[in-house]
Amino acid sequence: MKICVIGVGRIGFLHARLLNRLGILDSIIESNIIVAKRVSDHLHVPYYSNLDSMLENSSPNGVVIAVPTEHHFDMSKSVIDSIPHLKALLIEKPVTPSSKEAEILKSHLSLRKIAILVGHIEVYNPVVSRIIRTINEGMLGEIRSLLFQRRGAVGENRIKILGDDYQDNGVHDFDVVSRLLPKSKVKLFTSAVSVNGISNSSSTIIASTRNEFYCTFLMSREYAGKVRTIDIEGSKATLHADLITQMLELRSLEVARGETTSSAIRVPFSSGEQIKVYGEPLLQEVWNFIDCIKGEGKPLVSLDDAINAMKIVEAARLSVTTGESVTFTLQEAYR
Repeated sequence: MKICVIGVGRIGFLHARLLNRLGILDSIIESNIIVAKRVSDHLHVPYYSNLDSMLENSSPNGVVIAVPTEHHFDMSKSVIDSIPHLKALLIEKPVTPSSKEAEILKSHLSLRKIAILVGHIEVYNPVVSRIIRTINEGMLGEIRSLLFQRRGAVGENRIKILGDDYQDNGVHDFDVVSRLLPKSKVKLFTSAVSVNGISNSSSTIIASTRNEFYCTFLMSREYAGKVRTIDIEGSKATLHADLITQMLELRSLEVARGETTSSAIRVPFSSGEQIKVYGEPLLQEVWNFIDCIKGEGKPLVSLDDAINAMKIVEAARLSVTTGESVTFTLQEAYR
């Protein structure tokens, strides 16, 4: 197995370092020669300034793309077209600047059997998989509402690099909720505050489906602290999840109301109402990538998942611009 990482900035370096520790990092590609040489010396792997020069010396079967978002589409197409033995491609989030480009990339893949994974790393957090399992097991009953909070502080000098908050941070929660929302028409409204010319420094997004289900996202880049939580209200129970501490708390709604009938749910966690789960999301993402290269697994975050997340990103942007609600449809993601 040989994997090449294209772009070794902040997140690209994390990928390269982890792959190197696993003994499967073949090379890196970085246009900034100073950065390329520093990472190459640190990890003891060859570096190249572009894709063509790498292909003169190697033919990897796995590639990680961690270049700036505006180059994701062109770089992904170049990699798919030029590497004959490519088995899997991991594209950092967001997948492309627009859902339309992601759709084109999907159609471009029809001629090649290449697995595409997208770096919505929160989906690999064991808290998220436990939430989905708890919902699927019926422990919460009918889902009434969800509240996502993703708030923290970001330096103004980094915001231009990261892009707006919807594509930078929002895609993580948008992916999670798209796995829970019915695949029907979604109505979304966004209210946002801009500070010092920085768009959506603080946002509230409300999404609903036929008035049967609604979801609220609270997002901020000006919060003095760090909050990453998901709260779910169901007809039987409420679930609170902290994505940072990896703690979940499940409480029976009937017990909270003072009802002690036999129909009240039993907490499924052996230690009581709270459970601590353990896992390193980036490592889980890499293992999924490796399994896809081997042909032994499927992407946990597929192109379809990324397209759904980008549809919510684009709807949020449009709602902020027009001051009106936006209606769109999510698609079924192939599992």
